[in-house]
Amino acid sequence: MKPLAPFNPSFFNPRSMAAAFVAALVFALSPAKAVASEARAHPVAVEVARMTAEATAVVGALQADINAGTAGGKASPAQLFTSFQERYLKAAGKAFDEQGTGLEAEARKTFAASLRDTNTRLSPVMIKGGTDAVVPAYYRAELLKRFNGQMRGKVQVYATTRKADLINADWAVEKVMKGSPFAAEVAKLMEAGGLTPVTVETGDRQMVYIPMRLAAGCVACHARNGINQKEGDFGGALVTEVWLRR
Repeated sequence: MKPLAPFNPSFFNPRSMAAAFVAALVFALSPAKAVASEARAHPVAVEVARMTAEATAVVGALQADINAGTAGGKASPAQLFTSFQERYLKAAGKAFDEQGTGLEAEARKTFAASLRDTNTRLSPVMIKGGTDAVVPAYYRAELLKRFNGQMRGKVQVYATTRKADLINADWAVEKVMKGSPFAAEVAKLMEAGGLTPVTVETGDRQMVYIPMRLAAGCVACHARNGINQKEGDFGGALVTEVWLRR
């Protein structure tokens, strides 16, 4: 693996990540079909990470209401999607567009469909509420499970954290990234706990690793599970893989 040029943080604002670490449950990868040039892979990876962060942040912002059982209409499927669009606009500086062609557009369309499905399934639980009835970690895992299942052999996105911060062992790097050529490297980056994004390439894939910072709500939730952390500290990372055309 050879490191590429440093990731430019201006593409992606980590402050928009209201949720901390999660693990995305991933389908076994089918044989890869190269779909993106090296030049186009990085923007796709950044776009998928941005969408994931903003969708998860919607639930993070609702956590107090979910816990109190007062989310109401704010947690309806339609409003959840609208809130995502609003956050995306602020983060990306452009409206969320489900049209277009190419891999980036396909990723947006697939993400939107996965998001609508996840919102429809989890909205009743969020509206009913209760302490940690739906937390950002679980919401994101469900969302990415659907997205990854549709984008196998093209794009995959994982959310995970280092072993010392795991609430569930199934969320470990080696579990969520099973079969990925980047798993060992991501594990090392996790243990180091650095907050600098990294881009790495293998022969057939490009990986973008974007560390997450812990938000106050995340710290409180994790404390209920026996993990003591501080707001702003390392909280895992989003890892996006894009298959390359050679």
